[in-house]
Amino acid sequence: MIRHRLCLLLAVTLFLAACGAQPAAQPTTAPAAATAAPVAAATAAPVATTAPVAPTPVAQASGTCPAGQRLFDHALLTTDPVCIPQNPERVIALDMASVELTLLTNKTLVATSNWILGELPLLVPPFAERLRTVEDVGYPANLEKVTALKPDLILAAGGTEVGDAIDVDKARAIAPLIIADPVIYNDWKLGMQFWSDVLGVPDFYTAMEQNYRTRVGELQAALGDARNREISVLSTSTYGISLWMPDTPPGAILADVGMARPESQRLVGDAAQERYQAKQYIPISTERLDLADADAIFYFTYASTDAETATKERDSMTVFEQQPVWQSLSAVKAGQAFRVPEYWWRSQTYLLANKVIDDLFVHLTDAQATTPILQGQP
Repeated sequence: MIRHRLCLLLAVTLFLAACGAQPAAQPTTAPAAATAAPVAAATAAPVATTAPVAPTPVAQASGTCPAGQRLFDHALLTTDPVCIPQNPERVIALDMASVELTLLTNKTLVATSNWILGELPLLVPPFAERLRTVEDVGYPANLEKVTALKPDLILAAGGTEVGDAIDVDKARAIAPLIIADPVIYNDWKLGMQFWSDVLGVPDFYTAMEQNYRTRVGELQAALGDARNREISVLSTSTYGISLWMPDTPPGAILADVGMARPESQRLVGDAAQERYQAKQYIPISTERLDLADADAIFYFTYASTDAETATKERDSMTVFEQQPVWQSLSAVKAGQAFRVPEYWWRSQTYLLANKVIDDLFVHLTDAQATTPILQGQP
């Protein structure tokens, strides 16, 4: 029984809706990109504040679990408690953070979604070789393929609705299924801590967080008074422009560092909804790029392995950067608008969040982090 459903707030369809061989929808914290009518942009001035093979049924949790399994429950689990393997050996992971943690802890990842297989080698090149042997089960996951791979654990997170990544009722008959609340997309720490509890490696999460906090502290020291600078975050693509608010993955990282945000990007929840009729990812028109101005701007698009799509997005970015309204922004004039890599879009994982920290070092300080990022479980 599904305990609750939490919809991602701007996801009408997800941003790679028409990207060649990539799926029509993906679980993402990014603003929606639709092939139909686009989301209305904030143009007015802001107001005040085939059928699958029949699987062998899997016993559901009833308070006790078979030998070799344990009962898993969590505040961010969207289903009733589930009996899961104490030491999973064949994992299918359909969420970026769960894939990353499975690889970092040297557990066997047998399959994931095609969009992750396409993006992750671009975002984290050291994973490319290991992902060559990982099967593609599609998005949503093809249950015939899932059944044939005989997983002992399936991991996913809710997209626009719980179950977008895989048919929940049918998948739970194949193997123990964990569906995380999509709120984990808002902050890398939520997702990585959740998946570390699922995989039974909480100590590794503690080490990751301590490592991250150390690197954040180094950044704070390097910034000095520059921590008071206001930082704007936005994405731009052929699908439009969006401001990224504090309750988005890069927004959470900036908050950890203690960086200020411009007034237009300080709103969360109902306050954002009241002003912009949207939350988290605020679509704006080119004419309202003044809402993106700040002491420094970090802007980005998304990764694509489709050559045609990638070319189209690069061309779109060039056009964007030549817009007179963009060039009139004070940060752009001052040389403080920084185009950053696509991992900002997906910075809800430990490795990608640390890449964002590295970018802040590069663009805002004359220093670099001395503490290396953890590359796996000891």
